[in-house]
Amino acid sequence: MVKLARMDALVQANGYWTRGKHHEIYLSDPMRSAEEKLKAILRHPVVKI
Repeated sequence: MVKLARMDALVQANGYWTRGKHHEIYLSDPMRSAEEKLKAILRHPVVKI
């Protein structure tokens, strides 16, 4: 997923490291919405290195 790769780059550029699995919280129903209209919150636990 492109957005996760961008999040990882941003996290590492600011002196953090990702820890564990990410979480996806869908704000729209993936079964009923077109792919380009899907909205989700991506959460990824991080630690300071």
